[in-house]
Amino acid sequence: MTETLGFCQEMRPESCGFILFGATGDLAARKILPALFGLCEKKLAPKNFYIVLAGRTPLDRGALESRLWDAVTKAGFSPSPEVFSAFLERLEYIQADYESDAFYALLGGRLAELDAKFGVKKKHLFYLATPPGAFEPITGKLKATGLLFDPKDCACWSRVIIEKPYGFSLESAAALDAGLKQAAPESQAYRIDHFTGKETVQNVMALRSANAVFDGTWNNKFVDHVQITVLEELGLEGRAGFFEHLGLARDMMSHILQLAAITAMDLPATFRDTDFKAEKQRFFESVRPLSREEVSKQAVRGQYAGYRAEPGVAPGSAAETFFAFRFQVDNDRWRGVPFYVRAGKKAGLKKASIDVVYKKPDHGIFTHIDIGYPNVFSFSIQPEEKVSFSLVGKHPGPKLCFTPRSMGLDYRAEGQEAAAFPTDYQRLLIDAMSGDQTLFLSSFEIKFMWEFLSPLLAAWQAAPAANPLRSYADGTPGPAEAAELIKKDGRAWV
Repeated sequence: MTETLGFCQEMRPESCGFILFGATGDLAARKILPALFGLCEKKLAPKNFYIVLAGRTPLDRGALESRLWDAVTKAGFSPSPEVFSAFLERLEYIQADYESDAFYALLGGRLAELDAKFGVKKKHLFYLATPPGAFEPITGKLKATGLLFDPKDCACWSRVIIEKPYGFSLESAAALDAGLKQAAPESQAYRIDHFTGKETVQNVMALRSANAVFDGTWNNKFVDHVQITVLEELGLEGRAGFFEHLGLARDMMSHILQLAAITAMDLPATFRDTDFKAEKQRFFESVRPLSREEVSKQAVRGQYAGYRAEPGVAPGSAAETFFAFRFQVDNDRWRGVPFYVRAGKKAGLKKASIDVVYKKPDHGIFTHIDIGYPNVFSFSIQPEEKVSFSLVGKHPGPKLCFTPRSMGLDYRAEGQEAAAFPTDYQRLLIDAMSGDQTLFLSSFEIKFMWEFLSPLLAAWQAAPAANPLRSYADGTPGPAEAAELIKKDGRAWV
């Protein structure tokens, strides 16, 4: 049976060259290279499209192809020889020296040759999968050598994608952003947070905007509270150096705030990037920041018991592997509705979700009765990609007994459909090639994230006695104090 689709709107990626800096790094192998292969395999990449990989490691063609095969197969692909060969034909590797003018001259000459070969016409997407310290030197050299040019100069374009972490502190983030803007104006800067590209996350706003029954109750008259959960089963995965320097709060806060904004912002007039970002900014401006004095009462930090035994971790490390906090939103839609957040490593089964918990009925026959079950609108982001809404109905039988039931939408239920739609990184790469910044972060959002996070970090560092690092057993969902954070308000984690 053929499925009938309603209104559809899809951006088509433009023909372009994709240049990946940091191509031999962990992020490239785990996320970016598989995403590029997936776009080609699903025929979502532009027809005229090539890839240049730039990395410091010397690689001959055989070693490169072996690395690429490992990357795509470890990501779950089983490519046919024909499909993999076609992917390789689009791709080449250049050993990089990010500080050398000669490297950028070599890169520029090769891009000109590849533009002519693939019919791209000087349209380039530069992806910086490098440490943040390399962002400004790379973009500065790209600008100075004419590879990163003002889009007003011609009908062509150049864009830059950068990855988190966006600095280490508010001050370093501001310096990083100022350096980036010297080479690339806001219209050319694409700050990626892959959570915004996840199918379930995008469906939060789709369900609200296309179904009045949901958005009509998306407010403090009906909603009791909102929970955002990002728990991971694994620990450091060999990233001790990175994690010891950052800790979980710096690593995860961008994800958390993006999930909160997409859940709670007012619906934009259109889904164009300017309208979308304007509403998201209005939401962030209404979030009540935690003061340093409030942190001890509204936040919890923890560390899993086996963390200090991990290779590369300092014996007395105070890096948090778990945090939870409560915040409020001061606008007409959400005033009085608490938002609860928890995130952690080695915290049991993998779970990322947004749960909108509704108020229980308090009228009619329920005036003096607690029905026992609230309605919960759950958006499961990982490991499953599904949406469910819990209902309360009569239990079959002669008595008036109430029992919870659930209706839902499972993206993986239809194998053919699930295989066809782009993954989070693929979605965002398509948007960047299309010039659509809707799902990318603005300079304002980065600044807000650090302004919100800084009081937590300052309180944890300056007053460790008032904000102790709570231990929790490996494989459990955080310390007991995190459960108490929500329990003291008469609520529980979903």
